[in-house]
Amino acid sequence: MRNWLFPLWVIMDVLLLIAVIALWIAAPEYRTLNIGLTVFALCLGALLAVVRASEIKVFLRSSYFRHSAYHGVNVLLVVAILAVVNYLGNKNFKEFDITKEKRNSLTEQTSKILEMVKAPLKMTVFAKREEWSGMLGLLKLYTAKNKHITLEAIDTDLRPDLVKAKGITQNGMVLLNYDGKESAFQLLDELSVTNGLLKILKSEEIVLYVVTGHQELSCEEKSPEGLSMLCDKLREQNYKVKTLDLTKVDRVPKDATAVLVLGPISGYLNQETKLLEAFIKSGGSFFLALAPAFKAELYDNLTDLVRPYGLVLGKDVVIDRLSTVQGSEATIPVVNQYDQAHPVTAGFNLRTIFPLSSSVNILEGKDSATLLAFTSQFPGSWAERDLKGVTSGKAEFSEKQDLKGPVGLLGIGETIYPGTDRDSRVVLLGSSSFLVNAYQAQAGNTTLFLNTVSWMVNDEGIISFNRPGVEESPVILSAQHIQIIFVISILVVPIIFFGTAIFVYRRRRLL
Repeated sequence: MRNWLFPLWVIMDVLLLIAVIALWIAAPEYRTLNIGLTVFALCLGALLAVVRASEIKVFLRSSYFRHSAYHGVNVLLVVAILAVVNYLGNKNFKEFDITKEKRNSLTEQTSKILEMVKAPLKMTVFAKREEWSGMLGLLKLYTAKNKHITLEAIDTDLRPDLVKAKGITQNGMVLLNYDGKESAFQLLDELSVTNGLLKILKSEEIVLYVVTGHQELSCEEKSPEGLSMLCDKLREQNYKVKTLDLTKVDRVPKDATAVLVLGPISGYLNQETKLLEAFIKSGGSFFLALAPAFKAELYDNLTDLVRPYGLVLGKDVVIDRLSTVQGSEATIPVVNQYDQAHPVTAGFNLRTIFPLSSSVNILEGKDSATLLAFTSQFPGSWAERDLKGVTSGKAEFSEKQDLKGPVGLLGIGETIYPGTDRDSRVVLLGSSSFLVNAYQAQAGNTTLFLNTVSWMVNDEGIISFNRPGVEESPVILSAQHIQIIFVISILVVPIIFFGTAIFVYRRRRLL
């Protein structure tokens, strides 16, 4: 073997062994790759030993080897000690927050909720590997507070099969497994994690009844016009979803937390609406989603149910010309304006789509009602009351009869009736098509719907954390200050270090 080839072979094998060790430590989930590289490195080393067996025997008997082995063992012992310390530190995560406002620690509310975890709870993060650092840093604060919590990270690029099996739709999702229940949420901050814990720790069962019998949207329908995607999301939130035919019962079932009427085509009998009214007045919650009624009186008895809460459904169709700029039709408003003061939409900035909508308005003097989503300003949008003009494709704004934008599309209201132990909450949505499968993957419709339902059943969790305010002490630097910092850090300090190094080197040469 050529003289230069053998050292190159040794160097390659040593580097490969170092890389293998680094991979086993930093990326143990790449098991197949790690095993393959390990076997290859060992085989390469064994082949090297066979080729130079005689020379290796001579080398092993030399004094140079004894000295090298002595120092090598010392280095290995130091490395082993550091590895054990690192392992123990990783398994027993501790962090000290020395900031005055405790910005890097969990809040007292979170600490109290963590005390509720009495059984093993597994957190599984689904994200790309390069996104793990920040997410795991936050979640390790939870594992440090409660020994029942374990943490695992799954690389979505490496395990697409598991991502699909668990129904994970985007990076940064966390799957919680506790006491036989599973729940998923989007990891945004401490608030999102704590609310996710609250949902899975709740022992009270939340039951949602979806009314049938009037050609409403169906949870069983998986076509673009079905409701299966939203119903699956509700079940993932540990809500139980059932169906209810009001013509076959004499009252809404006792286990009902809320009743949802979603896009009926035919009208309701007065007997049915009386059952719903009795349920709402007993402390129940009600979600009503209707398409524009081209037959004026079709839904009057249904909309009367939410009128006491201050919510009114307009007999109109919302037109939004700005939607055409975004590739949609004028009768399909694309919305990005929300009430940032309400917990349902606070911080919500996703685009939502409200196909074929009626306006949702608030009666004067009704403080219990709130509009959550709006169209653009006039003249970009308005509520067209000439329904015949809409069907003929000739909708034009009329100052006398139409409503100028921004037009409300989603409203909520609440009140407490005497003799009930909880407040009744209602939701009025002016577009039943907002809920169908066709619009769930391309917009924030799913998130807005789930937020609204969570509020409706009083399951919104912690709204905000009570943190002390951060005292701002800005440091104002002039141009001269910045110049001095530049000169010292970029010029003076490196020159001093290089000068010192040259001085020490020359002094040693003279000794």
